Amino acid sequence: MRIAPVPRSAAARAGNSSRSFPRLVRRVRALPHVLLSTIAIMLLGGAAHAAAPTGCNIADVVAHALPSVVNISVVRVLSHTESGQPTYDHFEIFVGSGAIVDPSGLIVTNKHVIQDAAIIRVTFQNRQTVSAQLVAAATYTDLAVLKVNVNHPLPALSFGDSDALKIGQPAIAVGNPLGIGTSVTTGVISGVNRNLMRTPFDDYVQTDASINPGNSGGPLLDCSGHIVGIDTALLSNNATLGSIGLGFALPANDVAFVVGLLRDPTRVLPNWIGLHAQDLNSLLAAVFGLPGTDGAIVTGIDPNSPAAHASLRRGDIIIGINGIHPRDSREVQRTIARYRAGTPVKLAVWRNDKTIDITVKGEPWPNMMALRSEVLASKESIARAEAVGLGMYVANIIPADRERYGLGDENGVLIDQVIPGSQAEDMGLAAGDVIEQVGRDPTTSEDQVTRLLMLHDTSSGHLVAMLVQSPAGPKWVTLWAGGINPKDLVSVTSPGSSGEAHEVSAKAPATSGGK
Repeated sequence: MRIAPVPRSAAARAGNSSRSFPRLVRRVRALPHVLLSTIAIMLLGGAAHAAAPTGCNIADVVAHALPSVVNISVVRVLSHTESGQPTYDHFEIFVGSGAIVDPSGLIVTNKHVIQDAAIIRVTFQNRQTVSAQLVAAATYTDLAVLKVNVNHPLPALSFGDSDALKIGQPAIAVGNPLGIGTSVTTGVISGVNRNLMRTPFDDYVQTDASINPGNSGGPLLDCSGHIVGIDTALLSNNATLGSIGLGFALPANDVAFVVGLLRDPTRVLPNWIGLHAQDLNSLLAAVFGLPGTDGAIVTGIDPNSPAAHASLRRGDIIIGINGIHPRDSREVQRTIARYRAGTPVKLAVWRNDKTIDITVKGEPWPNMMALRSEVLASKESIARAEAVGLGMYVANIIPADRERYGLGDENGVLIDQVIPGSQAEDMGLAAGDVIEQVGRDPTTSEDQVTRLLMLHDTSSGHLVAMLVQSPAGPKWVTLWAGGINPKDLVSVTSPGSSGEAHEVSAKAPATSGGK
């Protein structure tokens, strides 16, 4: 009997699979041979792991911070394509991290941690697990705010001043790397203002404190226990996407600003003029007759934008903003955005071998809060994934099965097949495993297991625990079985909380000038 109503041929391949983890990673592919060899030696020798910082009472910092750090698990809807078979949606389980930033239960994490979520669950350090809802997510910044409802105030972390960070000062990363549970790594601030993702708003803090998949959304702390960054990305040249000491966090000042705006979209928005620009280099500067390479050359103007009304043109070079001399295109955008929406800015523009002044009155930055439909799984995709279900078939054990899988006298129900990419495979289940118990009920037949794992026995869904005997020994496995209501993903305290695919706020900002 099958638990997932899909063609048997679509589930023919079975096998173990490690859990999938959310990550935001850029791979370094073209490193010189000597550098690759050096990195390999460092990894083998463990030299890539940072030493503990000195002059910092790490144990006290961690003891204070841990109650405010949460592990996040997400049941995500993904599409799976197998050769010769139709594409279908299915559930997979991902993990990440988060930090409580308000006693009312507000949690900040990365948007990519909850991308395509059908279920979001938060686990506290006391192992209590509760459902979480999305309050809002930003568009141009990889941040989201979640809300959990508990009957008591929660311990919250405060934000530090990331603009005051110094290269070489101690840094402490807390999170859930690879889903193994809350872990602490230490190092130093390796760099600031890193342009990692090549957007105008990049302002990453770099650290050599180990950050791995699953750390995403967790806090980077200073020696006072303040959040100085939200761990977001890593650079890795190895196939397993492990840390080689290049981790990146969104700076706390930007995070605090974004969180405030996501909580209250009526707050004053960043300034926007509709300008697109790129960095200068010596060749461009020479072609346009500009002495030096500081500034940014205009590549485009949004129609009907303040920049268009002010007659800015492609090929103009911005070399000053209200007396500030920006070094590159990011600094141009960030400097403009730091002013309150509607503030006029005086641009020094290099055009036709001379400098002219152009004043542009900005507007609120448009469309900077993510659409719900861009972040959460849709009703339709959830329904399709529910049709696939847990992603496994079960059957009564017959003598041929005992010989085929090398089973002894185990009692229970056989997992006959597992769908690739499904919840069952994601949790490490494979054909030949034996379900010995579902919850507190010993299993006796495939019909009984099917009843216990019925997909639609409750409108809100439920977690099911199974005791499974595998070649590695017995283990408890939790799976999500049940209907999912997309409205349960959206906080009732958020603007436009119906959970439908709509824009939460047409002009909600995502940055103070950082990413």
